[in-house]
Amino acid sequence: MISKIFTLLFRRRKPNIEKQGEDTLLNYALDLAQEWGDDWLKSIQERLSKDYPYFSQEELDKYNDIAQEAMNHGHDLVYFMAEEQGKEISESEWKEAYLSRYPWVDEKNLKHLFSTGKYYAWKDGVGQ
Repeated sequence: MISKIFTLLFRRRKPNIEKQGEDTLLNYALDLAQEWGDDWLKSIQERLSKDYPYFSQEELDKYNDIAQEAMNHGHDLVYFMAEEQGKEISESEWKEAYLSRYPWVDEKNLKHLFSTGKYYAWKDGVGQ
């Protein structure tokens, strides 16, 4: 019951891509890809299709691929920088490098990517 209430209170709002544009949709897909819990590290096609039932399988696959690639690149970049810089990774340097490849990523997703990437690096003992 509590998880159901939590889900209702903190449910993502499906972006209106006609009004907000594709960057908003890409950020929504990236947010889905970064989801913890039961959907952690799972593809997003099924969840995305619930919000956009008119998307073709090709479109769903495209957004999944972009989101997964953007997420993995963000984590890998933090990991690499931790190997080079140690514990004191420059978030601004990471952000600049990351946004040069994925300029559409919003601040919320950037923060999530960076903190999760640091978690993985520290968990593996990188940069200690």
